[in-house]
Amino acid sequence: MAVGWLGWPPDLAWRTPLPELFLAVDARIEWAQMTNPFGTKGGVQKEKPKPSTVAEKLRQVLTGKRAA
Repeated sequence: MAVGWLGWPPDLAWRTPLPELFLAVDARIEWAQMTNPFGTKGGVQKEKPKPSTVAEKLRQVLTGKRAA
């Protein structure tokens, strides 16, 4: 994910702690939403997800564990 989607070099990706990686992914998602030239469907923006929510979902995918 860090090398492909974020475009980081492999050595940086391996040295980055997971919390920083999750923050970078959250920022990338937010940036992609803000720079979307087509806007949101219907012109109504939905509530911005909390960074901890996005990070938690990614953590669940990477670890294979479900939230309690």
